[in-house]
Amino acid sequence: MPHAPFTTAPRRLRRVVLSVLAALAIVIGGLTAAFGVGFTEESAAYAAAGHTVTFVNASAEKVWVGSSVNADGSVNFGQLPILEPGASATIAIPEDSGPGHWRGKFFARQRCSGESGSTFHCEVGDCGNAADHCRTTEQDASLAEFNFDPDDPWGSPWYNVSYVNAVSLPITITPTGAPPPPPGSQYCADAGCAKPLLDACPAADLQRDGRGQPLICVNPNRDAETAYSRAVNELCPRAYSWSKHDAIPGNQVMYNCKECTGFTVTFHGNGAGPPPAGTPQRVTADSGAASPIVSDWHGKCLDVPGANYADRVRLRVWDCWNGPQQRFELAGDGTIRIGGKCLDVADGATADMAAVQIFGCNGTPAQQWVLTGAGDLVNPRADKCVDIAAWNDANGAPLQLWTCNGFANQKWHRA
Repeated sequence: MPHAPFTTAPRRLRRVVLSVLAALAIVIGGLTAAFGVGFTEESAAYAAAGHTVTFVNASAEKVWVGSSVNADGSVNFGQLPILEPGASATIAIPEDSGPGHWRGKFFARQRCSGESGSTFHCEVGDCGNAADHCRTTEQDASLAEFNFDPDDPWGSPWYNVSYVNAVSLPITITPTGAPPPPPGSQYCADAGCAKPLLDACPAADLQRDGRGQPLICVNPNRDAETAYSRAVNELCPRAYSWSKHDAIPGNQVMYNCKECTGFTVTFHGNGAGPPPAGTPQRVTADSGAASPIVSDWHGKCLDVPGANYADRVRLRVWDCWNGPQQRFELAGDGTIRIGGKCLDVADGATADMAAVQIFGCNGTPAQQWVLTGAGDLVNPRADKCVDIAAWNDANGAPLQLWTCNGFANQKWHRA
C-alpha cells in the first residue's frame, strides 16, 4: 500500500505514555468481551498499542474480518472479530511490536461456511481455512489500508480505502478522537464511501452469487485506467480505483491524522438483500443426479479419459458432449463421484501441481471438495483449487491443485 516516508528518531517517552494509557483503556473497556472469546498468545503485544480500530458491520449479512500485513515485519493478527449484521468490535494495533510500526489492511470475508481449521472457506475475501484469522493472502475484496508508525514525523497514521483489486462491500474509514477536518481537506477526513458500488460495475467485471445477485466486481487491470476504475471513481472519488490513482493531480485517495486515537472501519451494504439463512455454500446435485462440471474459461468439461475408471486415472478437460465420463455427482458427504470412484488428490498431496485423479472412495480428506458460489472447486485440506494446468486450452489438458487465485482457469460451474 502507498505510505509516507518515516524516520527512526526516538520518541520513547511519548510511546511509553501512550502504551500505558492504551493498556489501561483495554483493561477497563473489556476488549476480550468484544470478541466473546479469549485471545491468542500474540495478544500480549497488542495490549501495548497506541491506536485502536473498531469494525462496524452495517451490511445485511454476517462478515468475518480478515487482515494481511506488509512484508516488513509487521505483526499479523491471530484473532479477529466475526460480526453479525449491526454488530461491532474493537481491536488494538500492535504498532510498538516487531519493527516498531504496523502496516497492513483489513477486509470483510463474506458467505463463509465450514469448520474452522478444516473445511472453512469464504466466497469473497477467502484467506485460508481459519474462521477468526487469515492463513493465506486474501482473495479479491475491498480493502481498508493503514500505516501506523509512532516515529513518523509526516503525520502517521496514514489510511485509505482501496478498490484497486475489487469492490465487494463498500468501506468507510473514520478517524476517532480527532478534531473535525477543515472543509475539503484530506487531513483527519473520512475515506471511502457508503454507496452501492456494485450497481455501477461494468457487466464484464461483475461476478454473481448462486441466486444471480451481484457479489463482487473485479478489476481487470489494476495498473491502468479502465471502465472499472472510471465507474468506481465516479461514485467514490475518496478511494483508490487503480494502483496509480494517487499520481493523478487533485486526487482524494490518501489520508493521514496525527491526532486521532483510532479509527472506525465500517462495512456497508451494496443494496442487495442478505443471502437466505442457512443457504449452504456447498453445491450438491438434485436428487443425486449427475451432471457435467464446466470450465468458465473456455466451456470445456471435466472428463475421465476414455471412460477408464481405474484408480489413478488423471482427470482432464474435453469438449462437452454430456457422455457418462463427464457426468459427476456432487454427493452429500462432500465427495464428487463418477464411475463408482471419487475425485481425489494423488497421494493426498497438498502442494501446488498435485494431480487431480479418480480413486476408490475411502473417506479421506483428499476426496473432500467444495464448489463455492464464486466458482472455485476447493480441496479444503490442501486449501487449494482445481486448476487447468499451464492455462492449456486444448482438449486433454490435465487438472491439478494450485493455490486459489481467482483466475478463469480455476472457475467452474455445473451444467
